[in-house]
Amino acid sequence: MTAAGPSALWYLTRGTGVVTLLLLTASVVLGVLQVLRWAPLGSPRFTVVALHRAISLLVVALLAVHVLTAVLDSFAPIRLVDALLPFAGSYRPLWLGLGALGLDLVVALTVTSLLRRRLGLRAWRAVHWLAYAAWPVALVHGWGAGTDARTAWMLAITLGCAAAVLGAVAWRLLDGWPHQPGRRQIALGACVVVPVVTGLWLAQGPLAAGWARRSGTPARLLATPASARTAAAGPGHAVAASLLRPFAAGLRGTVDRGRSAGGLAVVDLRMRLTGGARGVLRVRIAGRPAPGSGVRMSRSAVTLGSQAAPRELTGRIVSLRGASLEALVGSAAGRAVRLHVDLALSPTTVAGTVSARPVTQAGG
Repeated sequence: MTAAGPSALWYLTRGTGVVTLLLLTASVVLGVLQVLRWAPLGSPRFTVVALHRAISLLVVALLAVHVLTAVLDSFAPIRLVDALLPFAGSYRPLWLGLGALGLDLVVALTVTSLLRRRLGLRAWRAVHWLAYAAWPVALVHGWGAGTDARTAWMLAITLGCAAAVLGAVAWRLLDGWPHQPGRRQIALGACVVVPVVTGLWLAQGPLAAGWARRSGTPARLLATPASARTAAAGPGHAVAASLLRPFAAGLRGTVDRGRSAGGLAVVDLRMRLTGGARGVLRVRIAGRPAPGSGVRMSRSAVTLGSQAAPRELTGRIVSLRGASLEALVGSAAGRAVRLHVDLALSPTTVAGTVSARPVTQAGG
């Protein structure tokens, strides 16, 4: 087995999404400061204007990569039309739809900026206010559709972006509306109320357990089909609970090699757990043939469960290096475990070890 293809697209989608949010935040903050005629260290005012334009163009480029990699990654069923037409997809439709809406707003800003001389300053400025709508839409899209919303580093980034924009807007309100105290007080009050409401939503939504299921992730990506869930409700349910706790076990099983209908090389590992836990683990890897008997992975599937219900937990490989892999599998209820597997393969048999560590929720 050889290092993977889908993981690269997955990581690139996540990475470009985070960087796009950071750059969009910088663009919005610079746009607000530009209105205030702010110039750092006495530099010419056009410096801020030029930086604002350069960052805005970079946002468009990174956003295109973010959308393209999300569409090309075979793990989630995201079509190009889903990325352009809001709320048309089947994968987390509301939160993916907000991302499509943000993309449409950014495209509108770009097109009108290119046609600024023909549109006129007033029309261009009216459309340019969409930048202030694109930013919160992108932020909420990241919280709702992203897979890292609960991690400390992602929370630090998103809350830092929110603080930067709110700080710039508050500065603008305090400095720019001296003759409209009523409107200024309402706007400043909104700067306090909106973060509080957003924090309550975060606590009950993306930061709460089971968000992957409640956000609209298709069941086949979360965990098992209905038949497996029915089996889990019987005697196998206790086995599933044991597999959702930390454990370490040995592995023994068989290796099947073949080709898919599409011509991809397929390695199918069927293993049973020995020692520290009881159950069965199946790992399927498909991709282009690699030197020797390896496969350059382009897709994967991992299942873990009892003998009676072998698909109680399902997921995919998230990292593959030689004969060591990391996989994320979860249940229909949104509970998940991260598996670390070390394997020793022969032409027809496989042995190794597996350890499991619970994570907060499946698929995000």
